[in-house]
Amino acid sequence: MEIKGVTRRDIEAALPKLGDYVKMEYLTKCLKQNIDFDTRKFALTKLAQIYESKGMFSDAAKLMTNAADISPTYDGKMNDFMKAVDLHAKAGKFDEADAAFNKALVCASGIQKDRLKEKRKEIYRAQAKSYMDKDKRKNAMLAYEKMLNLDISNDERKQVQTILIGLYEKLGKIREFYALKRNMDNPTVQQQQPQPKVFESRRSSSDFILDL
Repeated sequence: MEIKGVTRRDIEAALPKLGDYVKMEYLTKCLKQNIDFDTRKFALTKLAQIYESKGMFSDAAKLMTNAADISPTYDGKMNDFMKAVDLHAKAGKFDEADAAFNKALVCASGIQKDRLKEKRKEIYRAQAKSYMDKDKRKNAMLAYEKMLNLDISNDERKQVQTILIGLYEKLGKIREFYALKRNMDNPTVQQQQPQPKVFESRRSSSDFILDL
């Protein structure tokens, strides 16, 4: 499929006529062309949606990160980065999810930061529960461990710790089991692990390059 001088309108007209896998090929080729930012962002978002529907969460997250970088508004960047957080979490890549969250936080101001923190907590909690429902114990363990690093209430912390104790026991994580049990028995000595420092700086388009 030869593509030259494609515009957003061209893509919008072409996609309804194509199956998902042909759409993926078409959009990938479009992204290799010298197209304007609006057309590129549209193609990135559409391709990410297809990848997500196919369970290719990590690839979809990378696309949304690239879409965020070229978004013309800070709200747009923030929303796209938070979508990347959700996709990375679904892929079980919580370090990458944290990195995307920090980029979203840079784009937020005032009360938006608190909302983003709550949103991340909801994303991690939902993904942890999904892993539990599917009996993916190791993935659930990683998700709940991440939750302990967040700013959560005492009741939430106790709930997460109780679930983790059960997971450690089932997974044979003896050292972790007893370490957490000691913390639960002596809550006054618990110390929350430090959060990654967020630097209030803007990213340039060179920081996020589509790898196609």
